[in-house]
Formats: sequence, structure tokens, C-alpha cells
Amino acid sequence: MNINISLSAAAVLLVIVGCSSGGGGSPAPPVVTPPPVTGPPTDEVQFTKLTTRTLDADGDQSGLDTYDLIRAFGGDYIPGPIEAPDLYPINHPEVKHIYEDFDATVGNHFVFIIHRDTDIDRDRVENDDRQRNEIKTYDKSEEAVKGYEGETFIYRWKFRINADMEVSTRFSHFFQLKAVGGNDSHPILTISGAERSGEDGIEVRYSPLQQDTILERQNWSMVTGEWLEAYCRVTFSDSGDLRLIVTRLSDDKVIFNIDETGLDLWRGENASHFVRPKWGIYRSIFDFDNLRPDEENVRFANFSISEVMPTN
Repeated sequence: MNINISLSAAAVLLVIVGCSSGGGGSPAPPVVTPPPVTGPPTDEVQFTKLTTRTLDADGDQSGLDTYDLIRAFGGDYIPGPIEAPDLYPINHPEVKHIYEDFDATVGNHFVFIIHRDTDIDRDRVENDDRQRNEIKTYDKSEEAVKGYEGETFIYRWKFRINADMEVSTRFSHFFQLKAVGGNDSHPILTISGAERSGEDGIEVRYSPLQQDTILERQNWSMVTGEWLEAYCRVTFSDSGDLRLIVTRLSDDKVIFNIDETGLDLWRGENASHFVRPKWGIYRSIFDFDNLRPDEENVRFANFSISEVMPTN
């Protein structure tokens, strides 16, 4: 495996030549101390919102059914915007894999669960090295939640990885920006967990075509069992902009502070192609024994997708 390390204004970049599911056996990237952060409110005020769509849990015992609520946001089809194991008879239909809960920090929220020994990737029995429980926007979603070439979007959400969750030497994605059309086999951007040199960590991966670049990586113990707030502004272009800020709600600790320009953030080949977000748990189980057999969960709250343009 070839590894190149270079410095940029925003982060230490570790380039790993290989596919996005790789990572086993590679040296641990340096843990980056983010520079002083210009927070989401300061960044966001520089942009005018053209459209905004939100998804908020409304309580386990009130409001819409959880899956109906998600479909109202991502598209009213079955399975549509939900890729949960219980929606596929060949997968794990006995257990609902996304439900609603409440806590004192964020209030109503969604809980995504995964089971190492039972769940697979949708109904793809041939994909026996991975499993998935995600929500997304897709081709039948409304135009306001699809990112086309040249457009700028702001994605906001909160998430909490359960305190005991283990990750493997492969990949565990909690957020993806994924192309639909063109060269769309690899995600453009992910927030992922991975073990490197025996140490679990959380990292932001940027994937220009067939390679992964780790923009920033932090210790796993900084985030597990903690609510995090994410702000991601992206301009979808062959030379696009990325502003990604993740903070810990308990003490406002900055986990990631990424400000990059000139990134290849577009994969489309015609005007119908677009980029969409995916949230949840999508992980490799190739490194099977490195994952716990216990049920794992990641909690999410307050999803927001906004198309924006510069104010000035």
C-alpha cells in the first residue's frame, strides 16, 4: 500500500491508494488538533437559503409512524429512502431497525440499530461482506434535496455513536455524500469509523475516484457516547468547496474543522446526475471478529438539507 502524507491549510492529508472499503493494516494517521473554528452560524450567514427541508423525530408515541415520517422527507415510496434490514423479507424483517426515542440533550430523535450476525445489505445476498441501515434521498425524491452540478448545499444534523461500539479495520460509515449517475461506485465524502494500527478512530474521508484521502481523524474516545453536531457545506463541482465542522454538544469541543477548496466533488456526466446524502450505519463485516456481536446503535436528530447561494 502506498501512503503519501502532505500538509494543507486545513488538515494533514493521508492518501491511501485503494478502495473506500479498505484500511486494514495501514499506519495510523496523525491526530489533528483543529485550528480555531469559525462556527456554523458565522459560515451560514454568508449564504442565502433557496430551499430547506427538515426531518425531525416527533416522538415514539405520537405523530407519524417513524418510517412514514422519513418517507415524507425523502420520498413516499417503499422502501424508497429507507434501507433498513426489516424492509426486506430476505434480510431481518422481525425487528424494526429505526425507531424513535427521547433524551434530555436533543429531545426526540431516531435510533438506528445493526446486528453483526443477522443483518445484510438490503436484499443483496451476494454482498455478504457488508451490512446497511441507512436513510437517503434518491432519484424519486423532490428536487430540493438533490445536489446538481454547480449547486451549493448545507447539510446539518446531530448524531451519537453508542459508547461501546467497535469498528473494524475496514469501514463503518455514518454519513455519506454519494453520486447518482456517472462514476458513482464510491462515496465522495464520508464520516466513518475505522481501526488503524490497533487504534479505533473517527475520520472524514474524501474519495477522488478510486482513492481515499483522510482529511482529519480523531480518537474514538472523543466521540463515543457523546452527542455531536455536524455542519457540512459543499459546492458540487470538479473544483468544489467543502466546509465541515463537527462539535461535541456537551462542551462545544471541536472534533473536525475542515475548510477546503479545489476538491473534486462531482461525479456526474449529464444534467440528470446528482449527489445525495445518506445517514445511518453502513459497515463492512469482512473483519468480522473485530466487531462486537452485540446490537450496535447510532442516534440521529434534526436533519436539514438546504440549497444556498452566496449572500453577496
